[in-house]
Amino acid sequence: MNNGVTNKHIQALDILIKEFVNLIKTHEHKYDKTFASAVKSINKDSTYTIMDDGGVERKLKCSIPNAALKVGQYVWVKVPSGRLEDMHICGIK
Repeated sequence: MNNGVTNKHIQALDILIKEFVNLIKTHEHKYDKTFASAVKSINKDSTYTIMDDGGVERKLKCSIPNAALKVGQYVWVKVPSGRLEDMHICGIK
């Protein structure tokens, strides 16, 4: 019993599977990354300078409501979906 499955159906599925596999191979997997850092300085534009996990100083906004961070305070920094331009302080460590 073939349940109405023909060679045409099998070929169509084979094409779809090959396309899907090719997409997986070429797709860049972007994900959120969170790392610990410390506040190095507080800037006049309401940003904080931290050192990222690669040793680069970054000026970031803080997404913690009503946070009053201090120099030397340990924080969590998030890079959403691999976008460095959206990097922000997301928590206090």
